[in-house]
Amino acid sequence: MSSNTPLDPAFVDLCLAFRKDESHSPVYPSDTGTFVSPTSVNATNIDPETRRLTDSYPHSYSDFFPSRAPCVYKSGPAWEVRTGPQAQGIVREVRPVYRPDIAPSWVSTLQRIYEYLDTMGVRWTSINPLAYANEGEAIPFCAFIVSVGVTPCSLAYEDAVAAAGGVKEILAKSGLAGVEVAFVESVVERSVGLKLLSFNPQVPEPRRYFTPIVAQARKNFTAVLGLSIAPLKTPHYGGTGALFFRLSSKDDRVAVLTCAHVARPPPVFPANKGMTHTHDSQPREHIVALGTGGYNGAISDIIHKIGALHRDIDVWNGTINRLPKPTEGENPNVTDERKEYTDLVERATRDINTLNALYGEVTMWLSTPELRVIGHVLHVSPIQVLDQPGYTEDWSLILVDRAKIDWDTFLGNKVFVGTSFRFSPWLDTPFLSQAFFLL
Repeated sequence: MSSNTPLDPAFVDLCLAFRKDESHSPVYPSDTGTFVSPTSVNATNIDPETRRLTDSYPHSYSDFFPSRAPCVYKSGPAWEVRTGPQAQGIVREVRPVYRPDIAPSWVSTLQRIYEYLDTMGVRWTSINPLAYANEGEAIPFCAFIVSVGVTPCSLAYEDAVAAAGGVKEILAKSGLAGVEVAFVESVVERSVGLKLLSFNPQVPEPRRYFTPIVAQARKNFTAVLGLSIAPLKTPHYGGTGALFFRLSSKDDRVAVLTCAHVARPPPVFPANKGMTHTHDSQPREHIVALGTGGYNGAISDIIHKIGALHRDIDVWNGTINRLPKPTEGENPNVTDERKEYTDLVERATRDINTLNALYGEVTMWLSTPELRVIGHVLHVSPIQVLDQPGYTEDWSLILVDRAKIDWDTFLGNKVFVGTSFRFSPWLDTPFLSQAFFLL
């Protein structure tokens, strides 16, 4: 690739957003709020959707500028802002909190804070002790603030004020009187990377180009059952998603059914007694589409198919060269036999180009397990033999991240059964009807 080749802007955004996490628990920057440019941090310039926050708390987008995560409420004195129609936002810089004196008691203090927030119904996502300084200044203007991340649009201003008062009381009882509290709309986990690909042959491109060879390679990166999955922390243990379920008629959450030994592999959880994720305060056990072996196998399959098609083209071109050449003025494809082989070459060439594009897409967007996270474990049954009727209990539900599915092209509970029923990879019969069974 030439050094002058421009990068895909969306891929640049991914690189800017992605943060490698050595613990294999994806933590990404808060980035769910509406972005406000440096020249538009004044409430008079903010769109109506953003006013749901600024009408109650005018500094929602200036307190933590240039973060895209808006502040619902911050206790204590107002932070400095610039005024005027062309005022620029003051860039805030996060600084560490140096308080070794409170280190021994901080864990218990933190526990009391999140237990209190749970009782208040606050859908918190993170709790961080931070200090802030203005850009270029050595000394923080705020030496200690507890920043609580909350699910966007989940916390009203009045509730944030009340919850901040309770948190400040807990801090004061722990010897931290005067420490302020902020509630910021942010998520600890952010969906980055590529959605799972569509597998509807009539959606992504004209059907004549969506051949079984391409479909077989593309299936590995789709939501079609059986979906290859694995735990993020142990991606070398893999399994398969069995069925998609909507959890209830009153919400749009979707879970995929799998085995308990897939969600929690016995070598890692030898005494698995089951688990249900009931509250945001619980750590999430993330699940990826394609574990280590699955991803490597899918990439190898694309490479193998491209190589095989190139070899086929060489053979077909050799056959074309051995056929009698057309006479002067005659159509070079005049004979049925020559046309048959030239059509094969053309179709194989299209497949190579499509597979090459697929290879570039998935290696750019899905190369690390963190980019392939599709959800987290919602429930794991204990692995045990039931008294009645004597079957093994071994099941789990994985809550799907809705941002990872293209719901306009989602096919639901349909199973890919391969292309072995075809007599030729080039038959023009509808692929969808022969490739799927409806459960």
